[in-house]
Amino acid sequence: MKKFYLIIIYLLGISLLATSQNYVVSGLVTDYTVGEPLVGVNVIYGPGKGTVTDIDGVFTLNLPKGEYDLEISYIGFIKQTKHIVVNNKNLFLNFELKTLTLDEVTVVGDLAKTRETPIAFSNITPVEIEEQLAARDIPLILNSTPGVYATQSGGGDGDARINIRGFNQRNVAVMLDGIPVNDMENGWVYWSNWFGLDAVMRGTQVQRGLGMSKLAIPSVGGTINITTKGIDAKKGINVKQEIGSNGYTRTSLGMTTGRLNNGLGVTFAGSYKKGNGWVDQTWTEGWFYFMRIDKEIGKHVISVTAMGAPQKHGQRSYKKRMSAYDTAYALDNGMSEEYIGNLIDKEVPIDMGLRYNPNWGYLDRAYITDTDTVFPGTQKTSTANNYYHKPMFSLRDFWSVNEKLYISNVAYLSIGNGGGTSFSNSSSLDTETNQVNLQKTYNSNLNIIPPYFNKNKLSSDIMRNAVNNHFWLGLLSTFDYKINDAFSLSGGIDLRTYKGEHYRQVDDLLGGNYFLDDANNNTDNDTTKRYVGDIIGYHNDAIVNWGGLFAQLKYQVGNLTAFINLSGSMSAYKRIDYFLPKTLTVGDTTMEIKYGDEVTYNGVTYDHNSEGLKTNETNWNYFPGFTLKGGANYNINEQMNAFINLGYLSKAQRFANVYDYENNLFLSIKNEKVKAIELGYSYVLPKITFNLNTYYTVWENKPADKKQYMTDPVDPEIRYTININNMNALHKGIELEFGYRITKNLTLESILSLGDWKWTSQDTAFVYNDNNQLVGKRAFDARGLYVGDAAQFQNRESIRWEIIRGLYVSGAFTWFGKHYAEFNPLDYDPSDPDSPSFDDKGDPIQSWKIPNYYMVDVNAGYSWNIKDVNMQIRASVLNLLNDTYVTDAQNNDTYLSQASNTFNANSASVHMGMGRRFIVSLKVSL
Repeated sequence: MKKFYLIIIYLLGISLLATSQNYVVSGLVTDYTVGEPLVGVNVIYGPGKGTVTDIDGVFTLNLPKGEYDLEISYIGFIKQTKHIVVNNKNLFLNFELKTLTLDEVTVVGDLAKTRETPIAFSNITPVEIEEQLAARDIPLILNSTPGVYATQSGGGDGDARINIRGFNQRNVAVMLDGIPVNDMENGWVYWSNWFGLDAVMRGTQVQRGLGMSKLAIPSVGGTINITTKGIDAKKGINVKQEIGSNGYTRTSLGMTTGRLNNGLGVTFAGSYKKGNGWVDQTWTEGWFYFMRIDKEIGKHVISVTAMGAPQKHGQRSYKKRMSAYDTAYALDNGMSEEYIGNLIDKEVPIDMGLRYNPNWGYLDRAYITDTDTVFPGTQKTSTANNYYHKPMFSLRDFWSVNEKLYISNVAYLSIGNGGGTSFSNSSSLDTETNQVNLQKTYNSNLNIIPPYFNKNKLSSDIMRNAVNNHFWLGLLSTFDYKINDAFSLSGGIDLRTYKGEHYRQVDDLLGGNYFLDDANNNTDNDTTKRYVGDIIGYHNDAIVNWGGLFAQLKYQVGNLTAFINLSGSMSAYKRIDYFLPKTLTVGDTTMEIKYGDEVTYNGVTYDHNSEGLKTNETNWNYFPGFTLKGGANYNINEQMNAFINLGYLSKAQRFANVYDYENNLFLSIKNEKVKAIELGYSYVLPKITFNLNTYYTVWENKPADKKQYMTDPVDPEIRYTININNMNALHKGIELEFGYRITKNLTLESILSLGDWKWTSQDTAFVYNDNNQLVGKRAFDARGLYVGDAAQFQNRESIRWEIIRGLYVSGAFTWFGKHYAEFNPLDYDPSDPDSPSFDDKGDPIQSWKIPNYYMVDVNAGYSWNIKDVNMQIRASVLNLLNDTYVTDAQNNDTYLSQASNTFNANSASVHMGMGRRFIVSLKVSL
């Protein structure tokens, strides 16, 4: 009997133990709109019982078996309640909180949502930007996402560029609060115009592939969505001071009121920066201002935004051989001793150091001598500068008509003024300093060098500005209508008008009295003399009108979300050239007057600037385009989801690929065509996040980024411009993201991107004259060549450790490989029997492969509170190991001294990466 009681007691103990066992209930809480983890969210499961989310938006509860109602609440967001059952296993939950009023970014910004939107994307949170940007251009932090390759190009502040999946930023859509900002003529993004945005960022999202935008935008490689703070932001004011290497300083001020009782919200930010630059003479100075005013009026939210970043900075404009910077590195990576020896014999600069910049020289205007000697103490003068101010204004009305219908109207205006300064003779080098010989030019222009032939003080060379002003006006009208519980429909209209003004201007006569601008006969007369401020060389306008319609149908029931999107656009182009021959009609007589010429008729002399002349301009030319894409996401369970998307894009050629410099329309202009499919899978656990996606993109009719030329077979003095439309490529690859939360305070993240991007085309470019007569052919065979200009392999390993509350240290190892130099397709002409571009089997030789390289960056910071004041001190060291590496390269660069076409390191020009730099900052927030 005693044994029986012992068994009963044992079984009761086991039962009680099982009943009292706790299970882990954890989850992630994010902002539904921008995907940003929310810090400090209340997670309540009973009166006085619960927790809050940490810096990563994660919460953890230890609960015994039972049923609970979790309440998730956060100021400014709609509260959520979820019933859960804890029964013999741990649970992981996802919560996405929506703002109290539907955010306009949801309707206009086209941001992707986790476990809903069927595309590959990555979110960069404001915390990550604060900790890792380290005074760099915005694209550089995006190297932390798969498939992205961003560099600083020549090293100038604001000169960054970015590729996504092998597509350069002409084919990556950049959106600011839903407004497209890619240049309307060439698709480029000039990041110097967006300095300071990090101070007001609400979030940044990188969508890879065709993306989620409803607009007909150039999102071939991907879309970068940047959103700014507004009325939903937390009230506060902050001041930040940054100090970095090479004399860099930046002072920033930010303020936001949040939502006031009268429905008004104001956000303001301002910033000033100055520095010398890591590369020689890449100094920088810039201001940033941002003001946003939001006002709730009934069911409307009216927003007015003004922002701009007036700046100027020095540049390293041209690539050079590796040997120009570091001979030892060049020899280790493919350049031959014999070739470098030949360069030395030809007095080509070598071993000048990684900071070497050929775009400056010594000049002392007070030094009068009859020689061109450069002496110590003369002033360093940059010959490659950029200056620009591109203020942007927007007026928004977001109207919540009812619970089902939302309408947004955005009018925006961008006015750009500025350009770049350069020296008119880039080959004039002082053999002692290997810099531009400005002193010799200055003394020659002053006519103080024997034998004193320049009595009129004609400036043989000058400093000149390439001015690129623009006026851009747009209207974006969007609606979102919830048809029923399953379907929603959105659509709208996108209208833009743009005028770009381009001309060259005399900036500095460098000691002379005037400059002679006459391309026809070099006649020295009053019609060809030019002075400071006069226009020279070229003067043309590019006018672009754009109209687009778009519609998207979304289906969402249970675990399935699907969408289909259709957009259409019409691009209208016109080019006006003020320097091409003008026509003058007097009575029945029509005369053509070339720039720099004079014509006398009936005793009256006319020149190119006379009144009544008709300017040479094209007719309007129209190019339609459209996009059709769709996709579906299925949530397998609380931890796993899978998606698929596919699309077809027919994209009108850019303005720069439609007209030549003679106002002639290229013949056989074809739309670019993109066909893409993508698959993805995600797996999320309390401590592990895993994302895997694969893509397959066919790109047809890609135009050359640079115009190509050929001479007339009969008259070599005649040169024709070729627009290659027949370049086809296949981009495919696999991308992986992995995150492991080792402990509550220690996180490991890894990304891996394996690309296989190749050209697939063999074709012939046909060249016609103005009478539509075939005058020549240029064949090319690029089949099997790897796409250049971006690394196809990428690996990044990073770790972040919060040692104690508020104190963190983080580091990242980033490796790039399989990176080929950019090349000219016409180098691969199979009709040329002597062409060195094909091997013995007849296969094209790959362009030069850039050496693999890696970087190590480290960050640290500490945040603490003194009553209601938050203090943050941060520090970053970039390229900690001071590694030497090449970031950009051009195969067989014809602009090099002693140029060759050997398809190896000897013939390639490069930009070298920057060495070790540091930045420290102190931020005070109220």
